[in-house]
Amino acid sequence: MTSYTLPIPELKRLEPILEELFGYRRAMFENELLNVYRTKYPNGISKEVANNYMIACPFLDEIAVDNGAFDYHRYAPRPASTSMELDVKSFIMDTEHEITIVLSNDTILKQLDKLLQDYGEKDSSETIRTTLLIVAAIYDKHVKGELYTEITMSENTLPYLQQVRPEMLKLFELLNTKRYSPSKKKELRVFNPITIDNGVKKITLENSCHWLTDLLDDYLQIYLGVKSLEEAQAELKEVYAEKKGRKASNVACNLIMYGTFHLLQKYSSLKTKSEQIRMTLDYMKLLFEEGSYNVDENSTNAAIAYLVKQGYKPQWKPKQIEDYNFSPNNQSTEYLW
Repeated sequence: MTSYTLPIPELKRLEPILEELFGYRRAMFENELLNVYRTKYPNGISKEVANNYMIACPFLDEIAVDNGAFDYHRYAPRPASTSMELDVKSFIMDTEHEITIVLSNDTILKQLDKLLQDYGEKDSSETIRTTLLIVAAIYDKHVKGELYTEITMSENTLPYLQQVRPEMLKLFELLNTKRYSPSKKKELRVFNPITIDNGVKKITLENSCHWLTDLLDDYLQIYLGVKSLEEAQAELKEVYAEKKGRKASNVACNLIMYGTFHLLQKYSSLKTKSEQIRMTLDYMKLLFEEGSYNVDENSTNAAIAYLVKQGYKPQWKPKQIEDYNFSPNNQSTEYLW
């Protein structure tokens, strides 16, 4: 274990960069910030100062009225009343104090400084050094399962991600598979009669006026939330296909790869994309086990380009669900289907 003392004004300066490129949230260092508050202000702060940092906190939720099976708002909590409390994190972030970041890797500071020196970045940008150190601390928390991610898990989370969602993807794939019509000279969605077999009885529905397929489309739009057949097929292949050898995807690797590359593009003195990619991969070597990600420069370049094309937004997830996707159209964290 090793520790690093970070001035809070420096952390605050870097927060926009960390948030944009690495999915940072201030709550990720909540324990460290609270520890500063308890140490520096054992008797609390004056009421006059505290009034500037009071926030409303609901303490009683009332379940909203059911609006129908195809609307996530039926489960949205509706605050019945609120109380006011001190936002300690915001208060501490406006001070000149320091927080102590603990890292499991005893040599990470020395390794990071050597990396920066090898690429001629040791003295050129403190922004890069401190940002990458903070990212290492975030990943360390993630590995240990101690990273706050703002994703609330319920008893339905794992069943949805591991069992229900792949079935939804297969259904979406079926509904959006097209056939070529020679007469109309274009592809058409398949709307044949639908057969349902429950093992005891089998019925065939004509799907008149597309009533059933339209209903399923609306449902999947909310609770699956994929945009195209290609996206659904890619998720089935990358997330749910049987893995052989190295994991096909690592969300933390993708996030840090994406963020580090764009950090170097914006703030380093490296002139070429090739240099930026090589330094990105060398930084990843400090964090990840060998064989857990692709170290080929061309593949890395293609992977970054793909993430950019997809409109990628870095977001940390609890480690046990990091390889899975949620529906972006369903705001409920408890009722996922």
